[in-house]
Amino acid sequence: MNITRRTALTAAAGLLSAPAIAQSGFPNRPIRLIVPWPPGGSTDGQLRALAEAGSRYLGQQVIIDNRGGASGTLAA
Repeated sequence: MNITRRTALTAAAGLLSAPAIAQSGFPNRPIRLIVPWPPGGSTDGQLRALAEAGSRYLGQQVIIDNRGGASGTLAA
């Protein structure tokens, strides 16, 4: 039995795609948004609304981590 190039490429593509199928769903742990401003500002309120909508859409918890100070370099 002769193996054609097309058959070999199809088999290789099938074997290379196996690890992708075995992956768990994304995201598989909580998402953390690091915000460089202290809580209570207008940006904080907007990000909390965004996190709530993202949590509903992704089905995963979204955590807001405010790290104010040092002119925003703590969150960089």
